[in-house]
Amino acid sequence: MLNSPGNRHLRDETTHFGSPSRGLPATHFRRPRQESPRLPNTSLSEKSYFDETDLSAYFSHLNVNDRIFDNPVYHFPLVENGFFSHPCQEAEPINQDSSILNLLQNHNFDGLRSNGNELSSVPRNQWMSGLSLKRNQWLQDSFDCSSLRDLRGNIVALAKDQYGCRHLQRTMSSLPKEEIDMIFVEVIDRVCELMIDPFGNYVVQKLVELCSEEQRTRILLMLTNDDFQLVRICLNTHGIRAVLKLLENLTNPQQISLVIAALRPGAVALTKDTNGHYVIQYCVKHFSHEDTKYLLNEVADNCYGIATDKSGCCVLQHCVEYSKGAQQERLVAEIIANALLLAEDCYGNYVVQHLLALRVPQITASLLRQLEGHYVSFSCNKYGSNVVERCLLESGEEQSTRIIIELLRSPNVSMLLMHPFGNYVIQSALLVSKQGFVHNALRYLIRINSPMMRSNIYGKKVLAWFQKRRLPYI
Repeated sequence: MLNSPGNRHLRDETTHFGSPSRGLPATHFRRPRQESPRLPNTSLSEKSYFDETDLSAYFSHLNVNDRIFDNPVYHFPLVENGFFSHPCQEAEPINQDSSILNLLQNHNFDGLRSNGNELSSVPRNQWMSGLSLKRNQWLQDSFDCSSLRDLRGNIVALAKDQYGCRHLQRTMSSLPKEEIDMIFVEVIDRVCELMIDPFGNYVVQKLVELCSEEQRTRILLMLTNDDFQLVRICLNTHGIRAVLKLLENLTNPQQISLVIAALRPGAVALTKDTNGHYVIQYCVKHFSHEDTKYLLNEVADNCYGIATDKSGCCVLQHCVEYSKGAQQERLVAEIIANALLLAEDCYGNYVVQHLLALRVPQITASLLRQLEGHYVSFSCNKYGSNVVERCLLESGEEQSTRIIIELLRSPNVSMLLMHPFGNYVIQSALLVSKQGFVHNALRYLIRINSPMMRSNIYGKKVLAWFQKRRLPYI
């Protein structure tokens, strides 16, 4: 039946992967392509792309009876008396001031191009850039010609627009207090929303700089009204910027207490987040030890988990550096207690090295005692070998000598000479031992193993240490 003359049109319309002889349903056949509807002859002047005047002229030539809306390409609304109207849907009220802006932003005029007295189809990316440039200039000119009072009621919408937020930032610097208060009244109820907006967060940052102390407190109350709301904003890429700007402008202890109380439940999550860890570091560095003791206690309670995190290890080092008194002692004690595990961790080893870099004799002595008996195994570990080298370089002569003796007494010490990581530990041991029986013992070890070391890529690195300093190892 499909091969009969009456069905010849079906054979012509099949796709390359479908065949009528296989009994495929009719939905697999391609329908004839419909021509895009064209405008009747008009008196539109020839232009490369539509601009705002073109759109209004185009609307004036539309006739609903022509059924031009049957083509989905032209599904856009008409603006009449403050309502979006469409032949196929009920009219909905809109904001009169933003009707054209929404029209340009949210609706698709794909494929329209002015060509004499008719429209022709062109690729979207060729004409859209021209329309976008003209739209941007049109919006900018509109902003420049409008005072802030003319924008009353639309501040939030402008703050969330790329060009509107720039206009607000430029004008806010020179505004009197009355107009700053007007902006604040419109923004305050939606400040949480604006802080995480790609453009709105910049307006909030500017407002925080210009508003009064009482208004900053109201912003903080909005941020801390719900549990974890401030934490969620800090975890956001845009929100963290606004929060840091707010912290920079806090002026009284009440405001700082509000921030610390809101951050404390989410302190661990913040320390491990690529955005949130900045707020913890700022608080530890700039707020008093009395204010930050609760945050530091949360960090100490979760020391190991934070130290083994990429962002957390940086926060923990920062906390140790800027804390004092009982809080610092507790942090150090927790790190030392977990030192055997942290030394072999890809991030935790930096925390251990940071304690050694402080060069506090009591801290160094406690840490070395904790690591004692594990220096050989650490020397064969990618991360632990860095810790052993730092122990040799940062400790005193007596302490470094004890570490080297532990290495020499190991039956596997010869293996370190040709180990990918252990050879660096031997080089550091040679450097700190200088002269004496420990240094001579190392040179004797190298001399008896030198034949094998000459044929090993890592053994050659140890021999090169002597050649670089023009010292004999035999």
